[in-house]
Amino acid sequence: MEQTIFLKKEQHHLKTDLHFDFCGISKTLPFHSFGPAIRQNYILHIIMEGKGTYQVKNQQYHLKKGDLFLIRPGDSTFYLADGEEPWMYGWLSFGGAAADEIIRRSHFKDDQYTMVSSDIQKYVDTILACLPFTEETFVNELHLNEQAYHFLAALLEDGGKVHLGEQKIYSPLTVDTVEYIEAHYAEHLTVEGIAQQLAVNRSHLSRVFRNHMDISIRDYLLGVRINRAAFLLSMTDESVETIAEQVGFNSLVVFSRMFKKLTGETATAYRKRMKNEDFKNVSLNELKSQLEKQAVVNRAT
Repeated sequence: MEQTIFLKKEQHHLKTDLHFDFCGISKTLPFHSFGPAIRQNYILHIIMEGKGTYQVKNQQYHLKKGDLFLIRPGDSTFYLADGEEPWMYGWLSFGGAAADEIIRRSHFKDDQYTMVSSDIQKYVDTILACLPFTEETFVNELHLNEQAYHFLAALLEDGGKVHLGEQKIYSPLTVDTVEYIEAHYAEHLTVEGIAQQLAVNRSHLSRVFRNHMDISIRDYLLGVRINRAAFLLSMTDESVETIAEQVGFNSLVVFSRMFKKLTGETATAYRKRMKNEDFKNVSLNELKSQLEKQAVVNRAT
């Protein structure tokens, strides 16, 4: 569960080597989680307060204020706020042909995913500088792309250090199940069908998966679908019905009910909140104050 201020670029009019996609700041509640989910572009998170854990591939990272964590395109990731000191973080998403090269030149080279920053203020200032450019204009696109360059210049200049994670070993069967769900979540999936595809007994598969993931296969699949739907609602203008079909629901009624159950708000309300434009030219303290007044929701970022 979290409170969020969010800005996204609806569409790109320019073909550039580096482009801004979206950014935001979230104040999470205890045990707020996001994922497992796969993103299409890079997203760099900056932890401003509190602490939590980040999991990617077979690594688990315990992170706190001053740490950064990177989501790479195509990686399945999961992150969870601490139960006693939940985190507040900012993030900026970017893409383009130059993104890979910039990341390779940073502390995130060689498949590193987290680092300790020497100064997070530059990143936060850049995110705040993006918020006024909500209107979909050609000029604003230039301004947002400019801010993406500032953001990544700060990363390359950051005198921090790599943050090492803990090895988290999953059973090969659990990994295969996760990968299969990530590849086929939009299809009609059942636990029995997944077991058949992996040539194992259904009961054995369910038991192994729950032991390693602390969640049932059915709930995991539902989480993947709802997280993907939330991303599409915030990043596209496609209808709710179309998005429901794209993430594997053959009934809009069922999708709407499950989305409300997991997020605490309707899909329409979620989309409207993500397009809120009442956060122009605000300081960080003002932004925190507005976040405190905002309704609390689940699984936004």
